[in-house]
Formats: sequence, structure tokens, C-alpha cells
Amino acid sequence: MELTDTQRRTLDGLIGSGDRPTFAADLSQRLRDRIESAVRELELAEPLWLGKEKLNQHGRCEGLFQSVLAGESPPFAHSARSAHGVLLHKAIEVEVGARDGMDPHEITRVAVGRVLEREERFEEYWRELSAAEQDDVLMEVVRRVALFQGSFPPLKPLRRELSPISELRVRAELLGGDLVLSGQIDLVLGMPDSVEPNRATRLVVDLKTGSAYPEFAEDMRFYALVMTLRFGVPPYRAASLFLESGTWQAEDVTEELLLHAADRAIGAARAAAALSNGRDPALTPGVYCGWCSRAATCPEAELPTAG
Repeated sequence: MELTDTQRRTLDGLIGSGDRPTFAADLSQRLRDRIESAVRELELAEPLWLGKEKLNQHGRCEGLFQSVLAGESPPFAHSARSAHGVLLHKAIEVEVGARDGMDPHEITRVAVGRVLEREERFEEYWRELSAAEQDDVLMEVVRRVALFQGSFPPLKPLRRELSPISELRVRAELLGGDLVLSGQIDLVLGMPDSVEPNRATRLVVDLKTGSAYPEFAEDMRFYALVMTLRFGVPPYRAASLFLESGTWQAEDVTEELLLHAADRAIGAARAAAALSNGRDPALTPGVYCGWCSRAATCPEAELPTAG
């Protein structure tokens, strides 16, 4: 199969080949025990669900984290940005699962049809757009699909080898469901090793537009943790791939990385319990103050001034 230099770089440098690491058979259980023993005595008012966004909010500011836990955020409403994201992820699902090869325009058309059928809020948003505005959204998704296709080797011919899965929802329920770690991974490549079941064979990838942020690495460590708790074996690598450049930010998964991710989840769970039981949040101002529901009354908020 002929590949471009960029596709070959992704295949060789990101996906890679050769020996994969083997992890201890009890690693998943030890991670589960570590988290459960640390949070078992917490007084949680109700089951706590933690995903990458809440973990990031906790890392930014406890006031922001508390406001989200309390349900103070405004109701979700689609925007051009969210529409691009929803349609791109559905388009990648079409690209990965299609029986026949399709060009970016056809992929986008199919993706829009599926989202309109299944997501009422998106359908309402889409109906309010003019034809020209719809075309603008579609073209942006077409661009991103083209960038994806130009970044990865064709996945259909490599389906048996790479076993690609898009939009994989995974969760780990701890303490009988009192604490749930969950996420949705854009792309998972690789299949389990039936001969050596504790060998890491999967790559997890988050597709990004725009610039890199330190939180992206934490997101991927969290995904690696949830994958380990869910399947019993870690992925061998976790990466954010930036569509505009075709470059990536990747880490090989190690036990130390997973312990770090577990401790980060423990810290957020402890903070959630303490805040729900009356402790004042530690306020840390930053650019995120602009989207915090408490910004207008927060004594530490940093908001842009008019002028």
C-alpha cells in the first residue's frame, strides 16, 4: 500500500510496530484498590461522575469545579464550534466504519444525516441556520475530514491489523457505582493479544484542532487509566493528534503514569466531598473565569475590562 510521507510518519512514529510492553496481571486491580481505599470514607451526597472536563475544572479552580458539580452552568446550547466538533466526530465514525471509500464531502453529508436523526438539540440548532450558514459548517467539517485522511494511513485496508474503533465510550464504576470515571475516546487502534493477554496492544488518540495545552496530556493519562480499569490492560500509548499540522503529543503508558492519573482522580473526589460538606473552595483566577457561572460575584475573578 502506497502512503504519503505524512501517513507513513503516523504509521511508523505514532502507531509504531514491534514489541509492546507487558503489564502485571494485577495492575488494574491495584489501581482500583488504590482509588477505592482513598475515597471509601468520603461522604458523597450522591454518586460522583468524573470525566476529563471535571478533572480539568478541579485543576483550574475549586470554585469553578464546585459550580459545575452544583449544576450552576447554563444549559448547553449548540454553537458553530460545537457543531463542527459533533459533526467531525460523527464523520470520523463514518470514515472508520464505511465499507467503501468515500471522499470528504460524501462523508460529511452522511455524518450530518446521522446526527440530525439522532440528536434533537442539534436538529433544532441546524434548523435555525440559513442555507449559507449550513454550508459554512459543512465546509469546515470537510476540511477537517481531509486533514484526518491526510494524517492517518487509510484505515479500511488496515482494518484487520489495526481494528480501528471511533467514539469509544468507556467507564469504570468504583465502590459499587458511588464513583464513576468515564470518557469517550475519539479513536482506538489495535486489538487484544489472545496469546499474551497482558500485553498492551492499543493506541488511544484524541483528535484536536488548534494549539496544544498542558491539560491535553492529562486528558490522555485519564483515558489510559479508564481503559486499564475497564479492560484490565493499559494501552501502550496515548496521544493527542493535531489535525492542522498532522503532529502529535504522545506518551507511552507506564505504571507511574497510571498512578498519577489515579491520584488526580482521588484528589478531585476528595475535593468534591469536602466542598459538598461545607468547605470553602480555594479560588484560583485565570482565563477560565470568563466562562464560570460565579464570575460576577467571585472576589478573585479575572475578567476582561471593557475598552
